[in-house]
Amino acid sequence: MFQHDLPGDMRVVQKEDDFELIIHRMFNPEGITQFNTIPGIMGSILSTTLILMTALSITRERENGALENLLVSPLSGLEVIIGKITPFVIIGLFQATLILIAAVLLFDIPLHGSVFLLFFVLLIYVFLCLSIGIGISGLAQNQLQALQMSSFYFIPSIMLSGFISPFISMPDWAKAIGSCLPLTYFIRLVKGIMLKGYSATALLPDLLPLIGLAVIVIGVGLKSYRKTLD
Repeated sequence: MFQHDLPGDMRVVQKEDDFELIIHRMFNPEGITQFNTIPGIMGSILSTTLILMTALSITRERENGALENLLVSPLSGLEVIIGKITPFVIIGLFQATLILIAAVLLFDIPLHGSVFLLFFVLLIYVFLCLSIGIGISGLAQNQLQALQMSSFYFIPSIMLSGFISPFISMPDWAKAIGSCLPLTYFIRLVKGIMLKGYSATALLPDLLPLIGLAVIVIGVGLKSYRKTLD
């Protein structure tokens, strides 16, 4: 029953509130869309290009018999791996630099945090993506399989990392999968550095899982590539 339906003596006089609740956003107060999308686009571009290039190039060399030439060379397995990934590391950092320049100059996205810390995170993520590509190349028998396996990784990575929809609003099963994806932590770290100006200490809750995933994936990728050489 509403107030206007009650008799006059039963109506309650509405008092004005003694206070007014005003909510201010601490970060991105104007709700600009590109502030939230650019970090996700950066991570998606890096993962797509680096994983595909690494997986397809190594698989193609195995198909063409180029890896057999490496077996008779005096180089060790570690030296071969370093030689393979070095160009891709340079390409990944170059891509990230171009995206950052475009984000700051073209989209007016602020950079409140440390540039050195941002590139440290980028370097970890680049190595992680390359290791995923190396691992895929060790499992795939041909380039088509490498492309398909890479696609199976890209789809959940983009959908469940918090890039498409807020991570906190996803169901528990999606959060569990998203917590295992490197892109989830990369997006949080880039937002924390660029938009919030976080220090290394404030980034530890997301930086440590990314480093842990990097150690695991790099180890698996190197083992897979050495098995390919053997």
